[in-house]
Amino acid sequence: MMQMKMKMSTTCAGFLFVALMLIAASHHLVVESFAPAKVIGVARSPITLFYQEGTSSEQQMNIDTSKALHIIDSNHEAILNNPLSLPVLVDCYTNKCGPCKLIERSLEQALPKFTTSSDDNQSRPRLHFVKWDAESTDISKEFMSILREHDMTFRKLPTLLLFIDGLPVVLKSGMMSAAAIDRFLEEHLPDGELKGGERRPRVGPEGALGVSTRKMNR
Repeated sequence: MMQMKMKMSTTCAGFLFVALMLIAASHHLVVESFAPAKVIGVARSPITLFYQEGTSSEQQMNIDTSKALHIIDSNHEAILNNPLSLPVLVDCYTNKCGPCKLIERSLEQALPKFTTSSDDNQSRPRLHFVKWDAESTDISKEFMSILREHDMTFRKLPTLLLFIDGLPVVLKSGMMSAAAIDRFLEEHLPDGELKGGERRPRVGPEGALGVSTRKMNR
């Protein structure tokens, strides 16, 4: 009889221990299920100008145009009226456009001359380069209205648009070599090269005087 009682007390103690363990485990699970989730903040990087620091503005080093900022309604004013008052070159493209992919190589070869600043601060970038996806019409309505207002609409891709003082002044459509892009920019930038190797004086924020509004190969 005593052995039976001892076995029953031992069994009860075992059941009690198991019950306490289950209660503790269930409490732990409940606490875990109501624990607040970790919120991971995503920092928004500010709009920066697309140029590279280099040893010389004449150094021909390729750049990755795929990393260029895309212009849309939420940032077009900050880009076109950037703090350095730089002209803005816009590469208009679509992902389905074959020639648009081919011109990327030409841009990567031509742009360093215009987007590179020297380490000794003797020269600064001459323009700001961005891209515009022509199929992103739902998020670039204001940008498109600027093009219509200044009669800068186009049907052919790729197209390069040059903005000076926040306004479109010239566009050129079709495939271009690096040399052709260089000539296009030197002809129309406010500080572009003149015949004889001289440069037009850089025009400040008060206006790009003497720059005509034109279309090329529309």
